[in-house]
Amino acid sequence: MATSEDRPFCCRCKEDFPVNKYDFWQMGKLNKLEQAPKRIRDQYREWLSSEVHGEGYLCGNCYFDLTDTDT
Repeated sequence: MATSEDRPFCCRCKEDFPVNKYDFWQMGKLNKLEQAPKRIRDQYREWLSSEVHGEGYLCGNCYFDLTDTDT
């Protein structure tokens, strides 16, 4: 059984969500950070396949917040 330390979490909000099984972004689901646009990957580059953090994930909530252009 996986412990809470083994569960992936969002590199931005640090919340854990289920990993998305699909290639598109969904609220309340984690996608691999490598699927995000380059400007977001660059912003969180220390989370990309890091020895310290493991494989980086970004949740759909943060993805949509970061890509929202209406602000």
